[in-house]
Amino acid sequence: MLKRFWSWLPFPAFLLILCIASYGVLASTLGFYWDDWPMVWFAHTLGPAGFTQVFSSDRPFLAGIYVLTTALFQTSPLPWQIFGLITRWLTALTVYWTVQKIWPERRMAAAWAAVLFAVFPGFKQQPISVVYSNGFILLASYILSLGCMLAAVRQPQRRWLWTILGVLTFALCTFSTEYYVGLDLIRPVLLWLVLRESLPAWKERAKSAFFHWLPYLGAMLAFLIWRVFVFEFPTYQPELIDAAATSPVAAAGNLLYRVVQDVFTSSWLVWALPFRFPALEDFANASGAAFWLITAASLLLTLLAVLRFLPKESAEPQKRVAWSYQAMIVGGLAMLFAGWPFWITNLPLGVQFPWDRFSLAFMLGSCIFAVGLLEWLLRKHLQRVVLLSLAVAMAVGANFETANSYRREWITQKDFFWQLSWRAPALKPNTLLVTQKMPLTYYSDNSLTAPLNWLYAPDNHTNTLPYFLAFTEVRLGAAIPALEKGLPVVQEYRSARFESSTDQALVYFYSPPGCLRLLSPSRDDDLPILPRDVRKALKISHLNQVIPDPATPASPPAHIFGAEPEHGWCYYYQKADLARQTGNWEQVVALGEEAFSKGFEPAEPSEYMLFVEGYARAGRWQPAADMAVKTDQLAHSLQSPLCRLLTRVEAKTSPQGADAQALAGAREQIECPQ
Repeated sequence: MLKRFWSWLPFPAFLLILCIASYGVLASTLGFYWDDWPMVWFAHTLGPAGFTQVFSSDRPFLAGIYVLTTALFQTSPLPWQIFGLITRWLTALTVYWTVQKIWPERRMAAAWAAVLFAVFPGFKQQPISVVYSNGFILLASYILSLGCMLAAVRQPQRRWLWTILGVLTFALCTFSTEYYVGLDLIRPVLLWLVLRESLPAWKERAKSAFFHWLPYLGAMLAFLIWRVFVFEFPTYQPELIDAAATSPVAAAGNLLYRVVQDVFTSSWLVWALPFRFPALEDFANASGAAFWLITAASLLLTLLAVLRFLPKESAEPQKRVAWSYQAMIVGGLAMLFAGWPFWITNLPLGVQFPWDRFSLAFMLGSCIFAVGLLEWLLRKHLQRVVLLSLAVAMAVGANFETANSYRREWITQKDFFWQLSWRAPALKPNTLLVTQKMPLTYYSDNSLTAPLNWLYAPDNHTNTLPYFLAFTEVRLGAAIPALEKGLPVVQEYRSARFESSTDQALVYFYSPPGCLRLLSPSRDDDLPILPRDVRKALKISHLNQVIPDPATPASPPAHIFGAEPEHGWCYYYQKADLARQTGNWEQVVALGEEAFSKGFEPAEPSEYMLFVEGYARAGRWQPAADMAVKTDQLAHSLQSPLCRLLTRVEAKTSPQGADAQALAGAREQIECPQ
């Protein structure tokens, strides 16, 4: 037994190394994304047991998995990233075991299918580790149920044991997520193939296949009854059915187009897109060089594994071609079946976030199909090995690049919350933070609402949301009825609820490398860097939602965000803007001069205007004038806001003598209208 274990060990180790190269190299630099944030916020606020409330409206059976995993891994990013990598690896091993149950003599093909599954580049949300570590537990459970069903056929003496285990793992997955409901139509196809070895007569085979399938069919019918008639489509609606009732011909045409497009995407496009030739500019930065280093190392590792560790097999050309047909049929049908939950609900499969998440259902079929296709196209073993190894290496490189894009977004997201904490040490309860959208791909406003509440209400342990961050491009006309004063704002996220009004809104703008800005309707309405929709929202912005001097200033949780970053330009800008809010103009000047003395300068010239006002309000009109002229020279588009600023401050300070001359000189150089 021990010898058999050691002979089997190298392949799982090889898979694990590929997973580490794909998803683990940058794991310590990644954080929480998308729905990860609400999940860890619920774990922090309600505790693991609170997930029974969180998922009560649509996926009550999923709650148990989150109760267990959040109790184990809690709310730090790195354990979740490692756990996500491990669940991806274990799911790939489950693929290896299951594919061997279909074709026991094709261990090499099963190994290749598992390898492709481990590095599948079409699914780009692996760094969303809380959601998808749990998601891969479910996918592994589903694939395991397929293997158990086939094991029941191959080991009839243990049929009921395998069947009970298979139905339980199938129910665990299916009652927790509907992603694989369509894919389950592959069961009778697999049973037909396996029973063909022992039952050549088709009637006997069909009968046996039906009885092996029956427990799973019963579980599926129970799920459909529960999902359709008890929960009545709580999230996505069956739009295809409604469209077919209205215009059956158009609906059929659209469906056919979607089917062809999605099967093409999952079978070809996801593997073709990562391929590219190295260019000199790729090596001009660390990320590009790291990509090609990891790609080359993965290629060498895969070739070495094929030569030394992957299971060997030999087959006659005729049998090999016959198997390739089987694999392409099984893989093709798996992809064709997998799409139905998404086609019925009109959810698009794509290669970009967020629509790539639906590729989870297509992964198994895509990998089996790819191995079968190359077996059929390339008759020489060496050709197949080289091309498959290249596909694996490029996929690993693509996954590294994807992780790197998540790393950069985590840096940006952390920067936003650190700046917010510096500018707003506390916010009044029920503050609605409003902007058009954020310069982030992997976050929604629901996502960012979670850390916002963690920042300003860390001791809240209820389902009440004291704060909400809203994107007008999503919430305007819904949670935010209109950009007018005195309107109620209500937003729910699962079991959590936010209630406020537009009178408690605070509008902001954030566009790195520029600093975060909390906006004033009287001061910022003509700022040219503001998008039109942000400018429209200015009339509901209330800076008095900021509490300037709280007893305990807010600070992002250190176990997630790490230590406070070194203070650069934006730190001084935020603290100076806070001082401006309280009218402490000497503090504005002092902060500006400290920043300038350390060599800090703004990336966005309009940020100088804060210090133009600070100098002028402090009675130092000459440096105010000099900075106003400098700002105009850097960005002449700021001419009008600068002139308005000078006029506004002049009215409040009434400069005389040399101060008035400095102001007049600045007006002349900026070409302010008389």
